Amino acid sequence: MTHLIRAELVKLLRRKAYFLMVAILAVLVAMTAFFTVVFPRVAPEAAEGLTPIPKPDAYILGAQQVISQTWFPLILAAMMLGSEMASSFWATSLTREARRLRHVGARLLVLSGASWLAIAAAIAGFAAVVAVGAIGEGGLPASDWLKIFGSSLVVQIAWVSLGLALVGLLRAVGPAIGAALAFSFGESLLGLWRPYANVSLTANSTALLGTIEGGLFSQMLPSSGIPPERAVIVVALWTLFGVALAWWALAYREP
Repeated sequence: MTHLIRAELVKLLRRKAYFLMVAILAVLVAMTAFFTVVFPRVAPEAAEGLTPIPKPDAYILGAQQVISQTWFPLILAAMMLGSEMASSFWATSLTREARRLRHVGARLLVLSGASWLAIAAAIAGFAAVVAVGAIGEGGLPASDWLKIFGSSLVVQIAWVSLGLALVGLLRAVGPAIGAALAFSFGESLLGLWRPYANVSLTANSTALLGTIEGGLFSQMLPSSGIPPERAVIVVALWTLFGVALAWWALAYREP
């Protein structure tokens, strides 16, 4: 298992695509931070109707905005594993280590960790913008930050497992990335529909971090009104489903 994890790390760090995805994520988060935190303050007339969210709620809003970037773990998983299945690399790996469950575990561990590092850095970057540009005073206690970063790790595991499952089912990088984008967009869009929001992974992922009262941006989030306690259960069920589906698709379904 250790050698599989090491091999996955080497492959990931040698891929320029991962660092390109991190750069894209940084740009998107920076734009979101500007328009949600800075823009309503520096241009209140142009941002009519957008109420600045004060600290410390702005920190939670920032983390929710970053976690909602669900395309990142999905595409990362689809890209990394899909490219192997499009060549002979996957078959060669199985000749060296036939136990597919170990392949699933190694990829899930490495890709979830890589996705979490990128998301955690983005959360920290958004928090820096809030610290400098948001109105109000105060911050979040250490326990809340542990909750934010811990919850984001659980969320990345769920989405990465779904990405692996899509690759296992489609067996090609292009269709898998297309399906990942469609699923990410469709899931977040359906999350705006209240009956589905109760079981939406996107909505319940952001609801894990708590609710924010008032503000146009907070009201637009699909997590609005979902209790964090219920969100924990829903995200856990999605995680179990994703891991089980990825395990079945990669360990049992023949190409």
